[in-house]
Amino acid sequence: MTMEQSPSPHNQTTREFEANANIAIIGGGICGLTTAVALEQRGISPTVYEAASEYRPVGAGILLQTNAMLVFDRLGIATSIRDAGVPLQNGGLRSPDGEFMTRFDLDGVERNEFGYGSVAIHRADLQRILLKELDTDVQTGMDCVDVVTTDPPEVHFEDGTTIKPDILVGADGIHSTVREVVAPGVDPRPLGAVAYRALVTLELPELYRTQGFEVWGTGTYTGGAPIDTDRFYWFATAPEPLTDGQTDPETREAALRDSLAEYPEPLPSILDGLDPADLIMTELTDLPALESWSRGRVVLAGDAAHAMLPFAGQGAAQAIEDGLTLADAIASHDGHETAFAAYERERKPRANRIRHESHRLGRLGTMQSSLGCRLRNTVFKAVPDAVIRRLRRRQAADTSLPHENTAEGSEATRDTATVSRLI
Repeated sequence: MTMEQSPSPHNQTTREFEANANIAIIGGGICGLTTAVALEQRGISPTVYEAASEYRPVGAGILLQTNAMLVFDRLGIATSIRDAGVPLQNGGLRSPDGEFMTRFDLDGVERNEFGYGSVAIHRADLQRILLKELDTDVQTGMDCVDVVTTDPPEVHFEDGTTIKPDILVGADGIHSTVREVVAPGVDPRPLGAVAYRALVTLELPELYRTQGFEVWGTGTYTGGAPIDTDRFYWFATAPEPLTDGQTDPETREAALRDSLAEYPEPLPSILDGLDPADLIMTELTDLPALESWSRGRVVLAGDAAHAMLPFAGQGAAQAIEDGLTLADAIASHDGHETAFAAYERERKPRANRIRHESHRLGRLGTMQSSLGCRLRNTVFKAVPDAVIRRLRRRQAADTSLPHENTAEGSEATRDTATVSRLI
């Protein structure tokens, strides 16, 4: 680990069962790694099982909003994350003609009042920081194919390995294998739209070196943010694949250029720098609300529990909140039943509300009616800035954080009660 730890008061009061429990985390993505780091800082050593054969510096960027940074502050790694990414100073939501519907002064609200604003970072850099923070090695190449019992859990992997941990955490994403034993028959629901993502290498205009952007057009929502001095994380959505079934990168890239030709800067510069081979296309899906996130000694976290559409930019942040809250619940309650109940009480209402908001925004963002889109944008422009600022304050103030600082060497300066008084 990057910081030395001595036993904290929280670690000394950790229940004997949880401290000695064999905890398995299925999924070594951002949620699983955050959960593992938080458990280790509470004196509990989990084992993380990741399906990929190795961690590679691939993938796109990620935007960590203030609530995610407040969790990483509690874990003592916010500064490392901020230094590896780009702290955004401002941003805004625009119409295709370039006119701002609303502006976001991240320094004036989030950083001034909460200590952190949004940070754009390469997903691989975030994983690297989390992995460096762990004492335990992640077991890669471990593809979970079945969970056959929940109390105790019995987990089967593709290579024939079977484990029977005391507690099983399913952090294995929207297509979770673990979820089937908690919520049988619940499948991702498609929005009927697709997302395009890419990391683009280019010389950014000065204005966009510390600024993100979003544009809402007819049937298309696009935006992004810089992740370092010469790379930009860009995304766009469309109501259906733009290439009528053709999947070669050049055809996709050409279709995107045609679709977004009239959009304002920095989009033309981004498209000019886009390498078709780097373009990623995925179907937009989310999950319906689950009745429960746990069964027996099995519990879900992140996208496995509440996968949401990307239109609120909160998917990763809510998974990160899950990781800290779940770890703290396990470390501070007598047994798994009370721990899981406390975790769900704290996390389910907030995550489900944001998941629902993301779904509504997704419907608005992929609307194909020109008249409807003009009306939508007119309504957004009419919303007072004070209302937008209040919503941003509430999102940060409601971050799921333990009531006391439990991480030795944490950078936290505010607890939940203090933050709540700001709104």
